[in-house]
Amino acid sequence: NKNKFHYKKHIGSFLLCLSFLLISIFVISVTVYHLKKDSADGRLLIWRCTWEMIKHEPFTGYGVGGFSAHYMDYQAQYFKEHPDSQFAILADNIKSPFNEYLSVGVQFGILTWVLLIAAGIFLILCHRKHPTKAGYVSLLSLLSIAVFSFFSYPFTYPFIWIISALSVSTLIGKAYENTLFQKTTIIKRGIAFFLLIGSLFLLIEVVSRIKAELEWGKVAHMSLCGRTNDMLPRYHNLLHTFRRNPYFLYNYSAELCVAEKYKECLAITAICCNYWSDYNLELVQAEAYIGLKQYDAAKHHLEKATLMCPVRFIPLYRLHYVYMKQGKAEKANRLAQLIIEKPIKKNSTIIQKIKAEMKHHLSRKTCLY
Repeated sequence: NKNKFHYKKHIGSFLLCLSFLLISIFVISVTVYHLKKDSADGRLLIWRCTWEMIKHEPFTGYGVGGFSAHYMDYQAQYFKEHPDSQFAILADNIKSPFNEYLSVGVQFGILTWVLLIAAGIFLILCHRKHPTKAGYVSLLSLLSIAVFSFFSYPFTYPFIWIISALSVSTLIGKAYENTLFQKTTIIKRGIAFFLLIGSLFLLIEVVSRIKAELEWGKVAHMSLCGRTNDMLPRYHNLLHTFRRNPYFLYNYSAELCVAEKYKECLAITAICCNYWSDYNLELVQAEAYIGLKQYDAAKHHLEKATLMCPVRFIPLYRLHYVYMKQGKAEKANRLAQLIIEKPIKKNSTIIQKIKAEMKHHLSRKTCLY
């Protein structure tokens, strides 16, 4: 009877805390939305485009890294279909949906949500089977992480993985502490042995990766100091290690573009496109095609970059340059007027120079690039 009383007390406290937490989340969400309306609307845009991604691949998902590989294409498509959207001024270059559940849905499909719900029910049943204070605290920890996951990406931090693993192991361990698995020493030792071997291999890989990251840092710094051509062979040597790293691939392609090795640049961007749909990557490809005087291809990438982030000025500015090179003066003039009238989200010296140059162009003076 005493155990039942404590059990009911724990469950009652848990449900009370859950109700209070949900009400608090609702109140805080409404308050924060009105305080940070632009930021909140920006996330609504991200969630809307992410949902379109999930609708296209609901069961299989896009695989690990699928969000960064495809999201910006969907954002570009959204603004293509809604050119006058109120979200245009808020759109940015996005790499996360700011929601762990949407991230999981994009990568592995909506069936993963069913598995997550089943896992949550299983852990609650584990606590019911053997209620303890440690289990109760573990449930609350997992609940706080679950709620936080609706508005951010906590699982990008190792600390959250550790807390989650400890909480899950505590709940399951307490519920099944008398099973054969827990009592069999040889199984425990076997698992410990394989974990030790796996840790050694992981340590070797981590050390190798750290060395490569340090080398990349040195090479990137020297490139910024004006030694790009000297650093290209060292970039090429790092390609084997970072062939699946979109940040490295983008950095390498940008340096190749600066060195005017346009064909090599496009070869690297072609690899990078497998892992990244990115506004800046579109600009690099556009610059490479401009360097090769393939203006139609450059126009395609500049238009796509404009759709990805309608608030940006650089794609329109370079598109104006392409029109001038193609001898399309009328289109160039209309675009110049559009740039002059375009609202500014965040003012800068570059934007002011672009607007001034467009005014200069329309006043029939020489346009310098």
